Amino acid sequence: MLKHLLLYKNNFSVFINSNYPRGEDEPRLLTDDHWTVAARIFEFLELFYDATVALSGVYYPTSPLVLHHMVLICKHLKCYENDALLRPVVTRMKDVYIKYWKDIPMLYSFAFILDPRAKLKGFNKLLRLLSKFLGVDYSSYLTEVRAQLNIMYKRYDDKFGAVKRRTPTQPPTAGKKKSAWDDIFADDDDDTSDIFFNSWTW
Repeated sequence: MLKHLLLYKNNFSVFINSNYPRGEDEPRLLTDDHWTVAARIFEFLELFYDATVALSGVYYPTSPLVLHHMVLICKHLKCYENDALLRPVVTRMKDVYIKYWKDIPMLYSFAFILDPRAKLKGFNKLLRLLSKFLGVDYSSYLTEVRAQLNIMYKRYDDKFGAVKRRTPTQPPTAGKKKSAWDDIFADDDDDTSDIFFNSWTW
């Protein structure tokens, strides 16, 4: 709503001040200061809107993206916590945010680590950023995540490792599998091919 409203702030100002005139000693209903506040609030809330849209997707996995947006939001709150206009709101938001996200669900951590772009190295860096922005120590959580990953891998190996070991070794087929292209591009000494090519005038 703010995004579309700010585009027409001049129109709204003219409409309000024309239809609701005020006396000389009375403040106007809509001033430039009001628009300044609206623009600042829009800038602050835009990141939350973007995160909501991204994490509400249905045609792509969203669990690996949760921690990405979590870091962006933490950094955002850190940047605005000393803002003169928004400080009271941001301070409260940060307290509530820490309350709900201090303990990161293991599912989101696994999803982030299993993303080939992130892995444990990226997860370690992510936790350092969260500690910096939130003031929360995640060193013990990293140890717990590593332990749970080992447990999960062992369970997977116990269940499916034997199947993999029983699978007979297949002979290598790379470069040997016949296909239509093998026939098309084969080096054939057949006389018919010579006749065909010799019939052309180059």
